[in-house]
Amino acid sequence: MNKKTGGAILVLILAVLSVIFGQDLLQQFGLDEGEPIIDTVVDPGAPVDWYEIYFTNPTCPPEAERIGGLDEDIANDMLSAEVRVDIAAFDLDAEPIVQALIELEARGVEVRVVTDTDYASLSSINRLRRNGISVREDKRSAFMHNKFVVIDGRIVWAGSMNFTSNGVYCNNNNIVRINSPRLAANYTTEMDELYKDELFGPDSPENTPNESLSIGGIEVENYFGPEREISLIISRRVARAESEILFMAFAFTDEQIGEALLGRADSGVIVRGVFERVGSDTPFSYYTTLEQARLANVAVLTDGNPQVMHHKVFIIDQSTVIFGSFNFSDNANRRNDENILIVHDPEFASYFLEEFETVWAEAQVGE
Repeated sequence: MNKKTGGAILVLILAVLSVIFGQDLLQQFGLDEGEPIIDTVVDPGAPVDWYEIYFTNPTCPPEAERIGGLDEDIANDMLSAEVRVDIAAFDLDAEPIVQALIELEARGVEVRVVTDTDYASLSSINRLRRNGISVREDKRSAFMHNKFVVIDGRIVWAGSMNFTSNGVYCNNNNIVRINSPRLAANYTTEMDELYKDELFGPDSPENTPNESLSIGGIEVENYFGPEREISLIISRRVARAESEILFMAFAFTDEQIGEALLGRADSGVIVRGVFERVGSDTPFSYYTTLEQARLANVAVLTDGNPQVMHHKVFIIDQSTVIFGSFNFSDNANRRNDENILIVHDPEFASYFLEEFETVWAEAQVGE
């Protein structure tokens, strides 16, 4: 684990070692690329088993048979709240979650909801309002694209999954439950901006309290856009890959990330990726670019789910996972409200590797 403390001394040491060994260690550690050196915050309040990783099983059964899914798990967790539940939901229609919010409000737990204006008139949102829950909406043309829940300032649910019936039962998605008060403080700060201050998109201040954390001895990074340029953050992590880059992309048109990926591919790094089929054939998608690269170490497929492959994931060197709400696009980078998590841990990554191979195998069948 690379714990970033004593930043100025670290830079001086690396500069001296660079001279001694004749290698640019500053560049290797990413300290000459304009990134601030951030002290890693240790979260003593997190338990040893601080995360649970979930992936959907997108069989897309009829509505009446959609039971036992992640919507029920999230709803049950929310119902354990004693003080407050925050939910930032691009789209929200999952009945168990909607009902849980109503029950929480009725018993006096504070409930805060933020959604995007495109989905603010759903019957589910109107039900929340009729039951006394105030819902804020992003009225810009860009998206409030977050999908996260914060329970009692301690538990965070975050990932690619919209809190909808289709998101749970029809689409390939990930969501991770994290027990960490310090991480929860980041998401609460973001929720305050959206709900209390109604600051969306580029108006959001850059004020995340704990961007770099150590949770249970594992290094975690957490960023919110567009106050932070997320595509730049991802492209720099991609550019440091040494052996393998795997990705699953609902949308991938961002040039910074795409060119960083091609740069590592040109250097011999193995690249495999699965794209959501719809939109992959547009001239802006990196599916065509990578497919036409004609490199033996590069392979890309379009997904095999007849519904939607909704992941937004990079797995680097089987040890670092980047995931969240962020599609790899310029709009996501510059206009939408988004969040990502970067976890540096081989065991954590192993679960995402297993999901990648499942999605890859389904894509091969569909070719």
